[in-house]
Amino acid sequence: MSSIGRIVRKNHSALFWCTRHYPKAKREAVYTLYALVKHFDDLSSSSLPEKEKGDILAAWQREVSNIYDKKVPETDIGRRIYKNCMRFKFSRENLETILSSFAMDCPKPLFRPSLQEFETYCRGVSELPCYLILKVVGDFDEETTMELGKQIGRAVEITNILKNIKEDALGGHMYIPDEYLKAAEIDESLTAKDILTHKNLYVARQKMANMARSAFAEAYRLLEEKHNRNSKPIVYMLNLYHAYFELMDKRGWEIISPKPELKFKDRFKLIMRALFKKNSSSH
Repeated sequence: MSSIGRIVRKNHSALFWCTRHYPKAKREAVYTLYALVKHFDDLSSSSLPEKEKGDILAAWQREVSNIYDKKVPETDIGRRIYKNCMRFKFSRENLETILSSFAMDCPKPLFRPSLQEFETYCRGVSELPCYLILKVVGDFDEETTMELGKQIGRAVEITNILKNIKEDALGGHMYIPDEYLKAAEIDESLTAKDILTHKNLYVARQKMANMARSAFAEAYRLLEEKHNRNSKPIVYMLNLYHAYFELMDKRGWEIISPKPELKFKDRFKLIMRALFKKNSSSH
């Protein structure tokens, strides 16, 4: 097993097992994309000094140039991108968009972005990676691949924001758009930690939940029409985050702690449903 395969198996074992039937080239490309996004996620949430985070992002800008200017990449992930992903014709613009979107949250945490800024952030950190994974494995036409990537990426990212709001806020991150916080009468002068305990936070979280709910519904509609055997890991991922979303929705958006958890048997059922049922969008 490759080193990136171990990263996926350790951090997202279900994604690992749901992709085992793919040819090696596709499997390695998916693993590389996951490792890249995980690397940026870890960087934005790490306790490294801002200057060091900035230096790492600058190094990645050079690395993207190395990859597309056919120079030798400096990092293991960079070499993996060149080897495993370029055969699927990932564009330079896509990788630069992913990098610039993560840079919105690093080295300084993203705090009360406008709706437009949030759209830009969400596109780069989640929608585009989902699109690229689908491009590798999904066997959909380009229009469906783009729309599915957008809707699944959005649903997953917003669910993560709602699920991890406490730990993110304690680290200075507040991803809920400013317009939603203002609609909940949450003052602009408050810190992320103060917002976390505001009595009206649930109002803003409900608005985020409505965005996710629409994205889930559209993703499931598309999968109902276009489902194929190679979309199984995407179906699993969508079902997993939908299960987390439903747990939070059922208990109420005023509750932020503890984070929702799925038992192993429930995650296993989701894997089996994705692997062996024709479609898993019956929610």
